[in-house]
Amino acid sequence: MNFKKASLALMIAAASTQATAATVSGKVIDESGRPVVGAKITIKGTNLITSTNENGIYEIADVDPGHVHVHAFSSDHVHGDQEFDNIADAITVDFVLESTIIENIVVTATSLRSSVLESVTPVTVLTGDELRKRQAPTLGETLKSTPGIQSSYFGPVAASPIIRGTDGPRIKIVQNTLDVSDASRVGVDHNVAAEAASAKQIEVLRGPATLQYGSGAIGGVVNVVDNRVPSELPDGLDGELEVRHETASNERFAKADVTGSVGNVAFHIDGFTRETDDIEIPGFANIEPEEGAERGILPSSAIDTNSVTAGISYIDNKGYIGLSFQGFQNLYGVPGEGEGEEEEGGEEEGGVSIDADFDRYQLIGELYSPVKGISSVKLAASYTDYQHVEIEGDEFGTLFANDTTEVRLSAEHDAVAGWHGVFGLHYSNSDFLAQGEEAFTPPSETDSIALFVVEEKKVGDVTIQLGGRIDSNDVEGETFEVSTGAAGGEVGGLGDGVFEFDEQSFTNLSLSAGANWVYQEGYSAAFNISRSERAPASQELFSGGEHLATQTFEVGLLFDIDENGVVTANPNGAEEEVSTNIDLTFRKFTGAWGYTISFFYNQVDDYIFLAETGLSAIEVGEDGSVEEGLPIFVFLQEDADLFGFESEFYAQLNDVWRVKVFGDLTRAEIETDDLPRTPPLRIGAELSFQTQHWFGDIGATFIDDQNRTSEFETPTDGYTLLEAGVNYTHTTSTNNEWIFFLRGTNLTDRQARVHTSFLVDQAPLPGRGFTLGARLLF
Repeated sequence: MNFKKASLALMIAAASTQATAATVSGKVIDESGRPVVGAKITIKGTNLITSTNENGIYEIADVDPGHVHVHAFSSDHVHGDQEFDNIADAITVDFVLESTIIENIVVTATSLRSSVLESVTPVTVLTGDELRKRQAPTLGETLKSTPGIQSSYFGPVAASPIIRGTDGPRIKIVQNTLDVSDASRVGVDHNVAAEAASAKQIEVLRGPATLQYGSGAIGGVVNVVDNRVPSELPDGLDGELEVRHETASNERFAKADVTGSVGNVAFHIDGFTRETDDIEIPGFANIEPEEGAERGILPSSAIDTNSVTAGISYIDNKGYIGLSFQGFQNLYGVPGEGEGEEEEGGEEEGGVSIDADFDRYQLIGELYSPVKGISSVKLAASYTDYQHVEIEGDEFGTLFANDTTEVRLSAEHDAVAGWHGVFGLHYSNSDFLAQGEEAFTPPSETDSIALFVVEEKKVGDVTIQLGGRIDSNDVEGETFEVSTGAAGGEVGGLGDGVFEFDEQSFTNLSLSAGANWVYQEGYSAAFNISRSERAPASQELFSGGEHLATQTFEVGLLFDIDENGVVTANPNGAEEEVSTNIDLTFRKFTGAWGYTISFFYNQVDDYIFLAETGLSAIEVGEDGSVEEGLPIFVFLQEDADLFGFESEFYAQLNDVWRVKVFGDLTRAEIETDDLPRTPPLRIGAELSFQTQHWFGDIGATFIDDQNRTSEFETPTDGYTLLEAGVNYTHTTSTNNEWIFFLRGTNLTDRQARVHTSFLVDQAPLPGRGFTLGARLLF
């Protein structure tokens, strides 16, 4: 009897819940009254989502009638929001969205998932055709045409993004907001283990992004977004197939990307393969070629990469949870290391290559409206097992390994006095190992735990954002032996030592305040000021050996080195970097023309940089002979100023033609000198067209001379690169879309050397190349 009563009560409760569920419907039009087709409508704090039809009409059922926050977004329009309390069984919510000339994408890398036009900090998103056009074998080369972003360019095989003149441990590279956890932050010859090939968009946050990502993001964040953990149920199968061939590297590339669902279970599979030969270049690789050097080829620049990713999610109206796995293998040459050298007997020694492998697991889940006052709780966790071995000829050399665990738990709360916000906990553990004759840092372990909060409120036409984060970072290095060299390039006293390190602990506080003001229809001004702290990375602390990638002998902050090259311990030699950064961004985003202009000033106390000493290490041969070795560089800390601008101007000339002009400039100085490898002035322009079946572009980028150099650094000449592309689109009777494309790069076959590269004198950019390919969207 009790069981029957309980069952009846449950049935009544269920019926009551269903009866009180509401329906939200409406129409979305632009300012001219035309329907906005394909606009996404979501109920915030739920997984309820739909799109407008050809008449701009939408309907969402089963909506909780309590607090309802309806969001409408389209990449071609300014997004819309409306909020209601205790709605009736059915409610009509219409939107009038302003058209925008600036693509307005939701940025998942930000805590509050603001759109590009809503962001208080400068942000750029590559997606769709633009992303596919820029796709390159490395992340740095994919993003290098983005304002404010350059490439470290270690040949075509390893290139990381440089944001406003900063790179390495100051730039966080993440995939779906989780650290890629490779070795690219340690050495410029290590490729970033994140690929544009499987990305649906790449987000770049310029300037400090420490609130969500910690001290490793003091210079910015690059977030590679893919669909490996689906958060929405697709209708049928969605996917993409592509093949392409590029002539300068003889690249052979193929990929497949499929997402589907069965009931409440969504699945995703993607994979790609890329194989290239050594790239063709104009002239010689070395700026001062040796006798007998081969012309027109960059030795040791071939790539062989394979990747497979699979993910599965359970999704319903209350949220989703999913798991993914990626296996990645990458074998690539390292330009500038060992090529052209001869062994005894006159045979040429083989170059250096890197064989990298990693397994990555990601767990991502989100629960909507778990308790009153909390609109969502999100868990993102990952484990990455990364390792690569450096191969010299046929011999295995130094092993690098990095095992990383990361967990981020965050909650978004409903409005309190008009403030929406996110707060959370972030933990990461990184176990880094460098083992072998050329290991220049000891094994180390880094633990970090942090609390963060970001709050936002809209007051009239002004959106205000405040945030804070506190991090505890512990870095522990094992016992390490250091042996260096001589003063002034002359063989001198050998500095040997075995060093034992205490654990280094740092507590970092970061604060941010900003506002975005739409001061006139279609115009906005955004201001953000932040104070961020960064703990030194393990290689900046513990380095003490030959770093063959940069052809330097590096000495870390925890050491002192005298004029004779003798190294001693300096256990109190490291301080946190403290950055005070100001961003001012102006946007015009409606009408036939528009712009985005950002100015920044970043004053950094105790900025960490690598400086040449004028000393050289020594090399002792098997016969006891002593020769001059690599130049000695030391990590130093001085106050620094980094400032500059980024700008983009757009004009829609008519229904077919569009013009874009962009430019950027960064200055980076310490009290006594310019900082090394600072990007020069850059200006670019592109004319593009789009008709029913054809679209394409022609563009030129001018890179200026760089004469503002640090001591011992060589100036570089400027150059102009010309490129063009054309695409043809064919839609089948089943609504599948074929895209056939042809693109040419460096059409004038100009020899170009990248000032931000450690291989500026050894590895120019590729020569003239053409890419031919086909892509199927279904």
